[in-house]
Amino acid sequence: MSSSLAAPPRGNALLPADTLDGTGEVAVTPAFTLLTRLLDTLVVLPEEWDELAPRDRDLITQAPGTDALLDRLVTRHLLTGYQAEAVRDGRADDLILGHYRVLDVLGQGGMGTVFRAEHLQLRRQVALKVMARAIEGNPRLLHRFYAEARAVARLQHPNIIGCTDAGLAVRSDPAGGARDYFVMEFYPGQDLYHLVRETGPLTPHRACDLFRQIADALAEAHKHGLVHRDIKPSNVLVTPDWQAKVLDFGLARLPDRDVTEAGTLLGTVGYMAPEQARDPHAVDARADLWSLGATMYWALSGREPYPESGNPVRDLHRRFSTSPDPVRAVRPEVPAEVSDLVARLMDNDPDQRFPSARTVAAALTGFTHWLPAGAPATMPPAKADRVRVLLVDDEPPLRRWMTAVLKGQYEVREACDAETALADVVRNPPDVIVADVNLPGLSGPELIARIRATCPDPDAIKILLVSGALPTEALGGLAVDGADDFLAKPFSSPDFLSRIRSLVLRRGGRTGPGTAAAASKATAVMSRGSLERTPRPVAPPARPTAAAEALSYTASRLLTETNLAADGHWSRVGRYVRALAGAAAGGGEYARLKDPTYVDLLAAVAPVYDVGLLAVPRNVLMKPDKLDEDERSVVQSHTTAGSEVLMAVAGKFAADVPSLPLAAEVARGHHERWDGTGYPDGLAGAKIPLAARLVAVAAVYEALRSRRPHRPPLNHARAVNLITTESAGHFDPTLLAAFATAAPRFEQIHQGG
Repeated sequence: MSSSLAAPPRGNALLPADTLDGTGEVAVTPAFTLLTRLLDTLVVLPEEWDELAPRDRDLITQAPGTDALLDRLVTRHLLTGYQAEAVRDGRADDLILGHYRVLDVLGQGGMGTVFRAEHLQLRRQVALKVMARAIEGNPRLLHRFYAEARAVARLQHPNIIGCTDAGLAVRSDPAGGARDYFVMEFYPGQDLYHLVRETGPLTPHRACDLFRQIADALAEAHKHGLVHRDIKPSNVLVTPDWQAKVLDFGLARLPDRDVTEAGTLLGTVGYMAPEQARDPHAVDARADLWSLGATMYWALSGREPYPESGNPVRDLHRRFSTSPDPVRAVRPEVPAEVSDLVARLMDNDPDQRFPSARTVAAALTGFTHWLPAGAPATMPPAKADRVRVLLVDDEPPLRRWMTAVLKGQYEVREACDAETALADVVRNPPDVIVADVNLPGLSGPELIARIRATCPDPDAIKILLVSGALPTEALGGLAVDGADDFLAKPFSSPDFLSRIRSLVLRRGGRTGPGTAAAASKATAVMSRGSLERTPRPVAPPARPTAAAEALSYTASRLLTETNLAADGHWSRVGRYVRALAGAAAGGGEYARLKDPTYVDLLAAVAPVYDVGLLAVPRNVLMKPDKLDEDERSVVQSHTTAGSEVLMAVAGKFAADVPSLPLAAEVARGHHERWDGTGYPDGLAGAKIPLAARLVAVAAVYEALRSRRPHRPPLNHARAVNLITTESAGHFDPTLLAAFATAAPRFEQIHQGG
């Protein structure tokens, strides 16, 4: 009998008696041999085996056969279902490639297969792209495979799936051959195609926010000379906390070279710019903008702009000869400005599209400022409440054009120079001023300086600076000196209108003649010789969650400064909440977790859950040994202490911080358990407030990953295992399932990603 086969699985000397033969040696069964091999090859991780409870190790080693062994390893989360099937099929050697352990299949294409994997030493999950065996001997395709890896490796951007490693995995079995692979960041989530197909079109605000991120990612790629050439819904990953990730640069056109064969059609017809369909060699960054518009069309309407008929020739003819219906015609609640932006992106003439991805990102940023989150855009304000806009430019045609764009929604006045504008501001203070940099007499920046010197409150009058002579970077510097926003000429009506709406919103909702009157009282009488100031009204509150965030940040900083929470606690907990809410099923009461307003508020207050610890004696909290019953009771009182403090504050400031009752609910209930064995009230099941149930998962993960007086921080795998398999009855099953899905995102958040 071979000693290597007879040796017990490493790290475990507690084999059950019935695995021993009559001589006291280990009885070598096929299941035992397989277990030993899986441990030796790291398909099953030895440290995870060691962390199993003795009874679980006994149950696995007593498996009557290899199928039962694999089933038990899957049940105990030592193998995934995919790994177990690979072992059954005799493909166990395929589960280790270089420094990576394959866990599951994420997708498959012509160039290869993408697996979910983890680094054997770091335990960080990754996406592992392995070249297809059928094309391994093709030098041109091998070159393209690694060209994708090198292209992505050059890009460092939060909205691009990055490449972190590449190599050739040499197999121990010569018959298996070596495998080419490269490694990308792994993010949980769903591609945009399936997201829209399963949940319906996105709200205009959500779509604009996601596509702002995608446009920003494309701007980074274009800066490096890369044209993606295959932007489409299935190549955009959306994480549970609504971060967009651009992936699959396999068709990217590299600067000064291309590996595309003449006559090859690259891309997906319905999302391919017309010039790309004619000649993929000749495209520039504007082809990606067309594909971006087509992808946004899908996200907003749930319809493909050019559905495939199964006949490529007919599809191409339709692409060149027809245009899709405007988004607004398909979905009327989409604002006209957003529909126009999509139409401009999809213009068949590249010169009529936006000049760059960066300008698209800027336009979409403006939309995210004024579009309501989670609801259709509202109608323009009534005439009696219209905002006053003053246009200051020495070009009459441009003033007339801007007036035509704005007059349907705003009260518009014009001035041809700075002196006229100053006089107008004195007579009838506007809400927004649009000023050109180069004006006769006083320049635009000098005009801004005069206005700001007299009316220093930036919420009284918002100023948009425009210029056709200065580059964007220079305009940005001028904006820092007093303007609120800047826009380079030439600009489109959607760009211009979105900037105006953004500035109006940033005024805190103060619009209309009443506001102008208030501004008039606060604006000094302007003259060339004297400036006189009068008191300003107090600025209105900012975002709805601002007060809650200030409260939770203060509490979190106090906990951090007293070593009761780890650095970064405030940011991490809020992001955990968003990731968990995004991954949760949306039926019944959990539908609240799909309401952006509710999730924003919960993420804002979540970090206060342990504020009551500040009332617990420090010597008890920092005790390195096991707490006795009285000490545990003292520590458990932090839930009621924190809740009572928050409710007391709510009694005085509920109108100013309406989220205080929700914060108190979280502080009191985050130690309740689903099976009713928690504290302080022993609530069970749905009687525990949903907010407290959700924060409980985030809080436990944060605690397990943080250092405590009695133990070091746990690694991600151990923390996930404790929550999902070793805490039966503690957590809401629906949220526990969501956590299992979002766990990789939790690890990225913990690592600062």
